Amino acid sequence: MKKNELIRKGLRQLPTRPIFLVSMELDGKKNIITVGMFCIFSGTPSLVGIGLKPSRYSCGLIRESREYVVNVVTEKLMKAVRICGTNSGRDSDKFNLAKLTPRKGTEVKPPHIAESPAKIECRVVDELKIGDHIWFIGEVKAVIVDENYDWKDGLLFKWVAQDGFYYRVGDQKGKY
Repeated sequence: MKKNELIRKGLRQLPTRPIFLVSMELDGKKNIITVGMFCIFSGTPSLVGIGLKPSRYSCGLIRESREYVVNVVTEKLMKAVRICGTNSGRDSDKFNLAKLTPRKGTEVKPPHIAESPAKIECRVVDELKIGDHIWFIGEVKAVIVDENYDWKDGLLFKWVAQDGFYYRVGDQKGKY
């Protein structure tokens, strides 16, 4: 096995990670992408980032619009995660394809996904090319959380070999 393949195999042994649906809009064209690369970069100011491959249609939309919304997913959105992760917005309307409802943002132009229980509206303050991804660092302009949402309902994703698996956040095992 080549060194790069061994590294990728090793990285797949890391714990599961959260997965999100990120929505954006440019010139009336709405789109959604499934994202596993998400990071909180700063508490003050509140900065979060998403990593996208430059070849992705969504990368160009965010690069031009300078805004995006991170939508938390739950078990009810597993099918939408798959649809939005395997289809291109260049060729299809993913809101329609995944049967998701766009809702007007409060502080940014891109729509939320109505079915998502928590949304993070972001305005891009920096863009970094790191390896084969572009990281869009966004200042959080608003967070909208449904009244009945419990963070333990968030969806995690684990990629093993050629298969992906979904998990919910597990039970507490101790205190810090």
